[in-house]
Amino acid sequence: MKFKVSIPTLVAAVAGVSSMFLVDGVRAGVETAIGNDVTASEMRAITVESWDRDYSNGGYGWELLTDKDTRTQGAYQPAASNLQAEREVKLIKGTPADIRENLGFDGARILGVKFAFTFSGYNVVTIRPPAVDQYIVERPRPYLNELALAENYKARSCYQNPALSSAVTTQRAQMVDCVVGVNLPGVVSKISVWVLGRGNEYDLEGWVEDWKGNTHIYKFGSIDFIGWRPMTIDIPKNVPQDVSSYPQVKTLVFRQFKLRSNPQTSLETVYIFFDELRILTNIFEVNFDGNQVDFDRADCEQKNRLIKLIQSSARRPDLYQPKDCSTAPGPAAPIANQPGQ
Repeated sequence: MKFKVSIPTLVAAVAGVSSMFLVDGVRAGVETAIGNDVTASEMRAITVESWDRDYSNGGYGWELLTDKDTRTQGAYQPAASNLQAEREVKLIKGTPADIRENLGFDGARILGVKFAFTFSGYNVVTIRPPAVDQYIVERPRPYLNELALAENYKARSCYQNPALSSAVTTQRAQMVDCVVGVNLPGVVSKISVWVLGRGNEYDLEGWVEDWKGNTHIYKFGSIDFIGWRPMTIDIPKNVPQDVSSYPQVKTLVFRQFKLRSNPQTSLETVYIFFDELRILTNIFEVNFDGNQVDFDRADCEQKNRLIKLIQSSARRPDLYQPKDCSTAPGPAAPIANQPGQ
């Protein structure tokens, strides 16, 4: 797939002609007794991964694998080789010159990838986030199965820090999927990434998982070009990203990139670099009379989820302030000083 317009250009168009980006087929809200008090569309371009922070704690940021890797036990190794392939990944200082907000920013980094294969053919390279808390998405499933019952899925957390889990406090057995990837806030219509190519004949894919657990594979296109270039994919409107109840938004998760060769691909060592994984997304959410009422802290935190997702990836997180859930109602208790007593 070849792109014709970058995410920054789309954002400028949003400012000029916002009506162009009204998302057809997306419900505009939940009907309430006083009507729909809803913003139909609020489009934002958001950087969800800049690779400026090293959550791997090893200097490599994301993991790089090939389909020729030798399977070994133990911690992930950012550099490895065998008779059929070699690979290495690390974070490097730098940024595309066209990303003006990064110019002069000393902390700007890019993801650098190096790999080579001994034999030609349909070789595959995978680039994915590490399984650490910052890239974990917990997906409680609305069913039980034999696995959940056999392993006693009660108070189960996907995170090393249990405080991040929404399922760890419940004693109800439930199936919980631990998804590794980048959480994408809002209803996403486009995903883009800056790629520095060196003329290698590989095709780039993006793998996205929806809230139902289905994987969608999209082609960014060939990286057979030289220099920095933004590559873009469109997310079809039939990919499930919302439900009819509140909160409506059910986020997508960007799981990984894949690079694929073909039998005509040359065998020289490949160097490729990535920066600024961005989305164009509709971050509207329902606003109705009563949405400020919380049943408990878990209810409050669930409604804060979208704001926190945006805040975690924003360059100015102070602009996105979630609600303070410390004052949310606790368990039922006797009420003192009631009227008429």
